[in-house]
Amino acid sequence: MQSITLKSHVGSDGLLKIHLPDMKDLDIEVIVIYQTSQPKALESAELSEFYGCIQDDSFFRHPQPAQPERETLE
Repeated sequence: MQSITLKSHVGSDGLLKIHLPDMKDLDIEVIVIYQTSQPKALESAELSEFYGCIQDDSFFRHPQPAQPERETLE
């Protein structure tokens, strides 16, 4: 068994095309495991880059209740 890893695009018709140049006139068994990928910009973005990104003045954090005292860790 051999495996390959590649990035490809599924068209609007739902078809995924995989070109296997070394495979010709053969019967093969194929196992497909897929994972959707996000654009690189979102994968590598730090959470701190999004702080303050909402510019709507009507969006605010409501007052939070006081938190109870916690037991100390030993």
